[in-house]
Amino acid sequence: MASYPVAEEHVFIGPGLSLFKRVATILGLVGVTALVLWIAVYQHASRNDASVIGSTIAAVLFLAGFVYYLRLVAPVPFTITVGPQSVVKRSRRGEVIDLAWKDITRIKEEFFPNGKRISVIVYRKVTEPGQKAKAWAVYRDDVTDLDGLAETLKNLLPATCDWQSETVHE
Repeated sequence: MASYPVAEEHVFIGPGLSLFKRVATILGLVGVTALVLWIAVYQHASRNDASVIGSTIAAVLFLAGFVYYLRLVAPVPFTITVGPQSVVKRSRRGEVIDLAWKDITRIKEEFFPNGKRISVIVYRKVTEPGQKAKAWAVYRDDVTDLDGLAETLKNLLPATCDWQSETVHE
């Protein structure tokens, strides 16, 4: 293994949520919202009481909370740039994790028993109070070429860094 990587940068892309899943989710939410509002109008026309208004408000608040939850857990598009001086992960939300090669302590890859790679996890030296050793992890569904990312990191890994392979879910 080389002590420091060559001068060429490699960029790996995490596309985030696919267009199909995004459109299907939006259409589903619009459909459920339309159904709730249709029921509210129908019930309000037949029995003009406060329970219809209250239950409609509760349903709309529930749907708004669900949309907020979906925004929290939706995968954010990102790029990982493996360069001569560092490994940089940038997300579309503006989060940047820039790790110099000398600050990376180990990289761990996980496999299924059939040999299919599941994830790549990068660990760093803890330099600040409250900082976690695990810098970032990417999984097979997160990045377009997980095997290429792992091989690039493995080939450019400095001698001061450990590489670990683990089979999980045995």
